Amino acid sequence: MERERLIVAVDFGTTYSGVAFCHSTQDGLRDSEVVSTWANNGVAPKTPTEIRYFDGKESLWGAEASLPCERRQAKDTSPVYSRFKLLLDPTIYTGVYADRPKPWNFRRRLEDLRIEDSASIKLPLGKAAIDVASDYLKLLYNDLMNHRLRKRYPDTLDITPIEFVFTIPAIWSHKAQEATRYAAKTAGFCSRPSDSLSLVSEPEAAAMFVLQAMREKNFSRISGQKTTLKRGENFVICDCGGGTVDLISYEVEEEYPKFSLKESAVGTGAKCGSSYIDAAFKNFLLEKLGSNYKDEGWFQKLVEGGSPLMKTFDSIKRSFGQTTNDIWFLELGTEVPDNEEAGIVDNELEFTAKDLKGLFDPVVDNVIQLIQDQVRVIQSKQTIEIAPTVFLVGGFGESQYLYKRLVEWAGKQTPPLIVVNPTESWSAIMRGAIVQTLKPAVRSRRLRQHYGFRCNLPFNPAKHDICDAYECPFGGWYLRNSVKWTAYMGDECDNEKTINFPVYRVISGSRDPIMSNMIPLFGCKSSKIPTFYREHDVYTLGIIYADFPAVDVSKLQSTTVVDTFGNEKKRYKLDFVVKMKVGSADATFSIWLKNECLGRTRISHDDEDDYESGLVPSQLSSWLET
Repeated sequence: MERERLIVAVDFGTTYSGVAFCHSTQDGLRDSEVVSTWANNGVAPKTPTEIRYFDGKESLWGAEASLPCERRQAKDTSPVYSRFKLLLDPTIYTGVYADRPKPWNFRRRLEDLRIEDSASIKLPLGKAAIDVASDYLKLLYNDLMNHRLRKRYPDTLDITPIEFVFTIPAIWSHKAQEATRYAAKTAGFCSRPSDSLSLVSEPEAAAMFVLQAMREKNFSRISGQKTTLKRGENFVICDCGGGTVDLISYEVEEEYPKFSLKESAVGTGAKCGSSYIDAAFKNFLLEKLGSNYKDEGWFQKLVEGGSPLMKTFDSIKRSFGQTTNDIWFLELGTEVPDNEEAGIVDNELEFTAKDLKGLFDPVVDNVIQLIQDQVRVIQSKQTIEIAPTVFLVGGFGESQYLYKRLVEWAGKQTPPLIVVNPTESWSAIMRGAIVQTLKPAVRSRRLRQHYGFRCNLPFNPAKHDICDAYECPFGGWYLRNSVKWTAYMGDECDNEKTINFPVYRVISGSRDPIMSNMIPLFGCKSSKIPTFYREHDVYTLGIIYADFPAVDVSKLQSTTVVDTFGNEKKRYKLDFVVKMKVGSADATFSIWLKNECLGRTRISHDDEDDYESGLVPSQLSSWLET
């Protein structure tokens, strides 16, 4: 009998973070409990992803981090750090628009805003984003374990294994996935021997939530008559958070006795969540006040996370689409010259619904375009016109303005689409992650990029330049620095499928440490697949370490080569297979030699920058062949 364990889902978000938990013997959704009380945070399903450092004192986190900002007489001026999660994935522009021009001006504006805003995310001196993330998560972990769970399970917590499930954006790169895992473990998650940690994509978790919501008719807004999801139907999950918007589409394979889903389109997304409306608001302020104020200390304090002005704006932003207000007067909290043309009088700024719409629309338009692209992919594969249902979840997904705009667009489609906004969608991700852990329904996923290893393809004189060719000591001519693409973007990959990459390497007989070989894994999203790994559209996903400590080279195929000095040297052909298994939000690898597994590993990112820049040991220039 399986040992009872506690499932704890952590939604580590860009602007807010939350936790839900449930015993493995309980119903994942109905019995899951959302932590709603955090240190000095009042009652809310999430707490701000913010941290404030002090010299010689314990750091403040969550809502508590911004409390001193409300005290005008407070002498403490230490900054509040927020949105640092975005820096775990350094890719500025990710999603369906990454490989093609942006045809509309608002998309270009949004991309420029992302680049500028990402550069403006401040970090403490001497700390990287992963350090700040770990510091924040450590404070969250300690509060969760020592107060929230300890209070809930006073007698059994110490003897109950915990499975921590972290939710991450579907568009997160493998590097960002591993960075999240590292930050969580460094923070203390899994520090107890009996505990474990896994990752699940946010929209996949959301899918589990909406299935139950539809079954129980538990939604706050719906644009048409819809009661169930039946076999063969498709639906789109649009998870709108603070930093990212993730989309994923599923087809219902089975609905009884339990749901079974498969991805019907490659998941997409972009960094265009509600925090970019905040960033646009800051730019709006500079336009009104004058760009020369940008570096002023009072302006930075005015727009920092948790400041009175930003809290006021957040309240206005959340009510947009519901309130009848069309004008607000924002207190600037400092002496600035009157400028009636800019709407500034007596240190107050006139802010209108038209101004707010101008901040919302570039982001909302981008979200709708992402949904439209998913819908088009689904409809292109269907023989009959069946409109997929669109589910809107996440904190930003609760925006009435976003919902109204999406319903307007959905009603103009042929046939019209139904838009559903489930109840409590702000906590949908963490609650759905518990369901996905206890009762997984997603049977297969689609790869979001091509995968390949450097392998030196066979040389074809009709297609390739002779300058790129060389003769292999084991016979034949091959291309230097080429990539063998073995798994392709859009390929279906079910839970049991393993993708095999047959590889061989020519080695010397020496037993030097380089026998622990680094194998760079490459990715690409271009429709035209490149030949060489240094081409523009190819990027390094990370390094796979292959250890061969017990290989008896005398049993390998060998040949003799003559070097430039006329010396004969022995070379051996080492055949092995790299096997990749793709999960909800990560990938694992195993190395096999003659049907024997030598070890399992994840992608490492320690050496990839050195590899790409050429700063690697000379032995690593040995070639791979499939």
